[in-house]
Amino acid sequence: MFHQRLVHVLVVMITISLLFVNLAIDTKAGGLTGSANKTILAGLISDKFDSTYEEEELIVETFDSEAEISQTQQNYLDNLGSFKAQTWISLEEEEDDSQVSTIQGGTAIVKPEIAATKITEREREEIVFHKVVSGDSVSTIAQKYGVSVNTVLWENNLSVYSIIREGDELAILPMTGITHKTASGDNLGKLADKYGIDKDKIALANKIKADDVLKIGQKIIIPEGKKITYTAYAPKTYTGFEAIKDIVKAPSAKPVAGNKMNWPTVGSRITQYFSWRHYAIDIANKVGTPLYAADAGTVELAGWGKGYGNQIVIDHGGGKKTRYAHLSKFNVEKGDVVTKGQTIGGMGSTGWSTGSHLHFEIIINGKKYNPLDYIR
Repeated sequence: MFHQRLVHVLVVMITISLLFVNLAIDTKAGGLTGSANKTILAGLISDKFDSTYEEEELIVETFDSEAEISQTQQNYLDNLGSFKAQTWISLEEEEDDSQVSTIQGGTAIVKPEIAATKITEREREEIVFHKVVSGDSVSTIAQKYGVSVNTVLWENNLSVYSIIREGDELAILPMTGITHKTASGDNLGKLADKYGIDKDKIALANKIKADDVLKIGQKIIIPEGKKITYTAYAPKTYTGFEAIKDIVKAPSAKPVAGNKMNWPTVGSRITQYFSWRHYAIDIANKVGTPLYAADAGTVELAGWGKGYGNQIVIDHGGGKKTRYAHLSKFNVEKGDVVTKGQTIGGMGSTGWSTGSHLHFEIIINGKKYNPLDYIR
């Protein structure tokens, strides 16, 4: 009987012990579950696997700007890095070729911007030779070497009407100007007076001293110099009648009726017609042949014009003008009012010309037209 009761007591005690153990395990499991739910992973997957999280809870954290920050906290904030956080961010990708490197300690530094060095070409001091290639023109060659068109023409004995061909070699001065071949008695002072250029500039351009003795035949560069042209007239034997003709103004031509302009001179031998490279007609005759105003108007210009030599420009109104070039003499001056067919000058060969002729242009609103379409 005693043994039976002892067994019952042991069974009861074992049962009570098991109940306490089960209760302790459940309590610990519940705590672990609560801790797991607070992890980052649980927060990320809760909406997928945990049906108990049906709503998101918004937690607002506030920072009291007035609160005191300890020195340790301030040191931490001051040493977050070399760059402060951006207050905004762009979603567009920016092209940034700047490189970021690091130094010992992990502090980021930005590569300094180094200004690019521009290599400038040294100025030429000597004459060079340019070999003409397809597509070259005097103007493009002059532009390439930084000199004027006249500099190229004068140094190579060319005129505005000259044609350059592929393979030709052109001498190019180191600067705008001309060259002078010295003769007996020449010195920098005389050259300066002749070309109107300061002798110190000439000396500098040629790397010589202002008082140096020049050798005969020495080629001297005259910076900004211009070619001096002289008009040579062939000797002429005058008869008494011809002398009187030169003194007395030649009679004017009879005006042509209608809207057509007058033929501008005596004779009709055309030596060069209007073309894409010659915007005029050239009418040849002997020096002194009278030239006539093609239409009534006002003399806009009567004087020298480089390649044109002695020239006259008459403004006929309405944007129409006429030009008469290479004259040997003038019978009018700037500002004179002329009538149609009035004698205005004499034919010649001044400027860039190889023989006595009239270079005649018709200009309408700044554009040159074929004179044969407007004169009788």
